[in-house]
Amino acid sequence: MPCKIYAHVEVEGRPCFALPIQVGRPEETQFGTLKDALLREYSERFPDEGGIDYESHCFWNQDSCPIPDGSSVALFSSEHNDFFLRSLPCSGATSGALRDSREKRGELSYYYAHDRQRQSLISKPQVQAAAAAASALPERVPVKAPPLSTALQYNAKQSPFGTDIAGYESVTTYTWEDNDGDFVKVLVPFEGVGKLLPERVRSNFGVRSFELLVEGLGGKNLRFACYKTHGEMKPEECKHVVRANRVNLVLRKAKDKEHWFDLFKKRAIGDDDDP
Repeated sequence: MPCKIYAHVEVEGRPCFALPIQVGRPEETQFGTLKDALLREYSERFPDEGGIDYESHCFWNQDSCPIPDGSSVALFSSEHNDFFLRSLPCSGATSGALRDSREKRGELSYYYAHDRQRQSLISKPQVQAAAAAASALPERVPVKAPPLSTALQYNAKQSPFGTDIAGYESVTTYTWEDNDGDFVKVLVPFEGVGKLLPERVRSNFGVRSFELLVEGLGGKNLRFACYKTHGEMKPEECKHVVRANRVNLVLRKAKDKEHWFDLFKKRAIGDDDDP
């Protein structure tokens, strides 16, 4: 079944860029093919930046897990449709995440499928399969970014609050706690954030989503977001609190004393509530 994904470039020192791609046969199309198309389009859009090395980067999903080039789009598009091109993980950098992921999800673990001993992250893009996938579309849609007027119509999963995420770098480091009370607390580290003007730190809350925006910190705009929380919230009672070197998000649960097993919604067996 055809699907639409959003490929993002998040490479340090490079302009951020998002490319909507219609995939005709996601079960036959590999991420290496999408990466190749994204890099070609990026080079055309930013000719003065120089190309991004294919061999040194891979896609990561919203759970901050690297995706091998040889993986099919269908394997991941059922849970997410935003994927981020970033540098390859450093050797041993994901060992803790690998261990935690296996303990929690076993054979369903993203890292189980992505263990470098089982499958290399980098492989050559498809040629024939990519052409077949494109020809299978209901109407031919080249892998090109839309005109500027439509490029600014952002996918709701990118930001349910209408934020242009192209102007922000994603933050993935955080800790959280749920003491089975009425609130969930999320602690996001930002070195020196307490020195910013109050208006430089903003937050948006929905019933099942939130985002934290920090602007002008070290010359960067930073964004931490959750697209679907484990449980529902009361947005009007949620808030952020700025400390010297971190921002605390205080999330008010819609159901008092409800236990959250995770901050981000995860798919459970027999669960019809999609992440």
